[in-house]
Amino acid sequence: MGATRSGQAAAAVAKDGTLQHGKGVVAVHRTGAGRYSITLESHINATGTVPQTTLNQSADWRGEIFTKIIDNFTIGVLTGVNGAAADEPFYLLVP
Repeated sequence: MGATRSGQAAAAVAKDGTLQHGKGVVAVHRTGAGRYSITLESHINATGTVPQTTLNQSADWRGEIFTKIIDNFTIGVLTGVNGAAADEPFYLLVP
């Protein structure tokens, strides 16, 4: 059996959850205020990576962003302002 192959993905996501452009991303879903679920292509194993996120420069300057791996193909992103969930645009990079 071969090892699970890790790949690369990137996404620019609007605050409404729209995928503006990207690579290796199947879908982005806004699941609630400031909550996003990003599904990666099946050849990319999220658990074998360290995903990086950053807010887009049009986000609120008091904004916050948090990232977690949900499962092999899904990454969760939470954005907010001053400790409260809020929709903000962001970038995701999966090296």
